[in-house]
Order: sequence, then C-alpha cells, then structure tokens
Amino acid sequence: MGNAQQSSVAIPPRPARASTSAIAALATPALTTLWGDREAPVPEEQRLGEELSRQELFARICVRDPYYALSEVRVAGEGKLTARVPVEQETGGEASPINAAEVGRHLAILGSCAASLVNPKEGQHYYLARRARLERLHAGPLPRASELLLGTARAEFREKRTATAHTRLTDARGQGLFSLEVDYNVLSAAAFLRLFQGARLDMRREPRAERGPRNTSGDFAALRQNPHRQPPPLHGYVRDGECLKATLGPVSAELCKGHFALHPVLPVAVVMSGLSGLAGTLLRQLVGNPSARYLVTRGEVRADSLAYAGESVTFGSHLHGVEGRDYRFYCWASVGERLVGVMELTLTCLE
Repeated sequence: MGNAQQSSVAIPPRPARASTSAIAALATPALTTLWGDREAPVPEEQRLGEELSRQELFARICVRDPYYALSEVRVAGEGKLTARVPVEQETGGEASPINAAEVGRHLAILGSCAASLVNPKEGQHYYLARRARLERLHAGPLPRASELLLGTARAEFREKRTATAHTRLTDARGQGLFSLEVDYNVLSAAAFLRLFQGARLDMRREPRAERGPRNTSGDFAALRQNPHRQPPPLHGYVRDGECLKATLGPVSAELCKGHFALHPVLPVAVVMSGLSGLAGTLLRQLVGNPSARYLVTRGEVRADSLAYAGESVTFGSHLHGVEGRDYRFYCWASVGERLVGVMELTLTCLE
C-alpha cells in the first residue's frame, strides 16, 4: 500500500452531530400501514435466569449463524439479557481483548435479542442498527482474550418502530471492556420483504451441517465456513495527504452470511470493521510506524442505507484532529453517490 498518485480523495460532508434525519433506506412512512394495534409485551420476570434457545431467538430476530455467534443467552429481567461472547477475529493493531468492530457486531445482536423480548408485536422482526455509540472502558492495553467474554444488554421500545439497547462487555473476571448503545429501526418480516425485495437472493445452496452444543468459537468454525472471522478484504488503497480510501467488492453473498438468509446485505458491523481498520492503517502511516499499536477509545456510527451483495463499496478515512495521543477520524462508506454509513472515531496511539 503506497501513497496515492495525485488524484484527489473526495470527502463527503460531515454530518451535524445532533442530526436526527430519517434514514431513507431503513425507514419510510409507508411502514405505518404495516403495523396494527399494540400488543402487551410478554412478561419475562418469571423466566429470570432461563437460557433462551437459538430456535426461540431466531423466531424473534432475523440474523443467523455464522453472523450470530452468541451462546448461553439468558434472561436477566424484562428486556434484559446476558450472553457469552466469542472472540473470532484477531485484534490487529488494537491492543484490546477484542477489536471494537467485533464488539459492535456481537453487542448489537445481543441488543436486538433483548429488544425482541419487549417488542409490543409478536413474531419475527428485523432490527436494523441506525446509530451506535461505543466507549472503551478499560484504561490501557490488554492482550487478546483467550476465553469467552460476557455481554449484557437492556433494551426498550420508545416508539412503535424504534428501539434502543444499552449494552456492556466484560471479561470473565468482570472487568469492563466496552459499552455500546444502539438505536434500531424495527421492521416486521412482512415489511422488510416488501421494502427489500430487490435484494432477494437464495444463499442456501447446500444444507447446513447438524451442530451440537458449542463452548468455544472454534467449535463452530469446523462445521461451517465463517467469513466473519476475518476483516473485510479491502483493496485499491489510495492515500492523499491526511485521507485514505479503499474499496470492498463487489460484495459477495458469502460475506453477508447470516445477514440476511434470503436478502444478503452487508452488515453494519462489517462496514464499521472496514472503516476502523482503514483508520488504523492511516494512523500508522501518519506516525510513520507500520506496527504501531493503538486503542479504540470511542466511536459514533450512523447507518444511512444498506449495501447489497453485488455492489462495490468505497471506504474513506480522514484525519479530523489530534490532541496528545488521541487521533480523531471522520470515516465514511458509500456505494457510488449513495452514503452507506459514517463514523467518527477516536484512536489512542500507544507508540
């Protein structure tokens, strides 16, 4: 990866921090006709401590394995869950037990499971993350985790079609690692199929192998290939001053496994993995140390639309400011002129 030729790297306008504009591809007034009267949420207090099976959860949410990788999901109260969280990816330049993008993947899924417990409508729903706020909780560098972590989530519905989850990740000894707050647009299965019928593609070419109980993330890898164990394969890096761009794609249906079964779209967590990795690469170039280690201190994410299988996604990261060892980046992903998502990211350089 070298410096760019003289071509300019265009930077999309930086959105206002407090912007609450609707996400065109994820929310539409047409959805109001697809919801009926509210139903009383199912009380969960009597199920305190009960482990929820995959079958029960998959009847509520619309992600599947291998994107879904939680285990021992247990009820901890109304709209509250705990779960064991695997570490599937290498942490790369991040000096943390788990990289921040993988934190976003697992905790956003756990948050959607918690939201499904208090959804006023029964049945299967799609929980589309539209905003997320990540904070690092551990003070300094830590080695990659060698055991399952613990995730907790508490969710609530504020309106008919929006939910918020407050989640936290700790190690096996209870040390806080990250917190993540996620806002979702919630679509019934019928609404999703109606809105995203153009993305329909049968991904089930072969039957899945039978699987038994799983205690570690490695057990499942032997049963089915898991593209989410690796960061997205970006290519075509172009550097222009304090800006770095790269491309993903065309996006394969394989890269979307588990998200969603018949409508493969690139998960928001995969988009953010590409952006955070790109920012880390740019940080290393800026400090002139290709092996520099860093911490993801905080990140704010906004998803504007979805990238479908078959599309190519442009990723960009621009240095926005430096304060001591903290480097702030403005990152974005787009398909042509369509913005997929943006992220404001703070990396703390340890070198």
